[in-house]
Amino acid sequence: QSLKRAEKQSQVATSKVDSSGQSGVLVLLGVLFTIILAGLDNTIVSTVMPVALPELGSAHLYAWTFAAYMLAAAVSMPIWGPGSDRWGRRRTYLVGIVAFTVGSGLCAIARTMMEFIGARAIQGVGAGAVATLPFVLLGVVYPPNKRGRALGAASSAWAIASVAGPLLGTLIVTHVSWRWAFLINVPIAIVAGFLVIAGMHESVGHSVGRFDFAGALLAGAGGSCLMWAFVDLGEGQIGLMQAALIGAGIILLATFVWHEGRTPHPILPLTFFHHAGYASSICSSFLAFFSGFGLSAYLPLATNAAFHDNRAFVGLVVGAFTIGWSTFAFASGRLVHRIGERLPSVIGIVVHILGLLFFMVAFKHGLASVIAAALIAGAGLGLLSPALTVVVQNSVPVARMGSATTSQQFIRQIGAALGVSAFVLAATIGGFRLGLLLMIAVSAGTFACVLALPAHSLHDAHQIDALE
Repeated sequence: QSLKRAEKQSQVATSKVDSSGQSGVLVLLGVLFTIILAGLDNTIVSTVMPVALPELGSAHLYAWTFAAYMLAAAVSMPIWGPGSDRWGRRRTYLVGIVAFTVGSGLCAIARTMMEFIGARAIQGVGAGAVATLPFVLLGVVYPPNKRGRALGAASSAWAIASVAGPLLGTLIVTHVSWRWAFLINVPIAIVAGFLVIAGMHESVGHSVGRFDFAGALLAGAGGSCLMWAFVDLGEGQIGLMQAALIGAGIILLATFVWHEGRTPHPILPLTFFHHAGYASSICSSFLAFFSGFGLSAYLPLATNAAFHDNRAFVGLVVGAFTIGWSTFAFASGRLVHRIGERLPSVIGIVVHILGLLFFMVAFKHGLASVIAAALIAGAGLGLLSPALTVVVQNSVPVARMGSATTSQQFIRQIGAALGVSAFVLAATIGGFRLGLLLMIAVSAGTFACVLALPAHSLHDAHQIDALE
């Protein structure tokens, strides 16, 4: 009964935003700016850090400039989404983007490595919100029959920004100070926050009982351990430390599941998994991002080796992958409310597998073949990605939108980190082809999962009370 009351309250708050009018457009623009902010920062830092290192000093702490950010984001992510259901989506989003902006500003003025690492940790806390809450806002503002278009645009923005990051970073370190790589976040964040404030009234969802901080910390700590271990494995560090991190991560996440099944007010109700669409979408998201990010992370190295350190060729191949993803994500978002989610998802994973198979022979036939393979592989993921998020959001009450959406983003992060490590390890052992074979096997698992998706989750969105 309490969940139904929260659902009704959330729907009342959501109805104040006309998704097809000016308010809906403002929120969408604010979300797109936020996603661009997250996508740029995710890739720009690795480009500028080698230039910043001599000025900051303490080179032995270099790895912590990334670890502090990653761990803070992973620990905070399970709090932001469920917290937004309780404390208000707009309010929580603004707190998160302020934290990210403050952290960015502190990075820009840091004088020592320790100051910089502390600032990166603050930025990482905000990044946990910036990476998840934009999708929550879209799920709340847009009704089920319009979510696909908004989520397709968001997926395209992320793909474009992720590729633009290294290019922008190169321009910054070439023409101005490396500190502008962090200062540039400030105006983008201000514009994004202003647009969301102007377009969205407050929306509160599930707010019964005490917040499940224990569950959030268990999930965050478990995810952090796994991602830390996977990053180390991807860099060739294989030892007792990595085994201990993986073991600790598995134990913490298993404890999280046990805890969520017993606490009266969980951040992730296990009843979500009773819905076949939600369960299959979560599994598909993990496997798809395992394959997609594993390929995209190693593709520059393979291209660089095949074409004798030609950076222009690397840019063309990576750009083709991104163009395929962003273009077809936008198209998929506009199609799902008409033809359902299962069909574009099945077509998407089949196209992605065809792209992986094409890569098996593409490097023998020149640059054009490699670009075509990258375009095909990216297009498949573009078709798949928005459809999976639509299924997740249509499978739960609006009152639980933050919890459900964050669970998908969280599992994607873990899948992506594991995929990168697995591809690098496989390629180190048996070359690029062995890495591709691993991704093909994982994608076959994704195919099996997407077959279990509902043909059209819009029908389920009208029966979400059955979850509880």
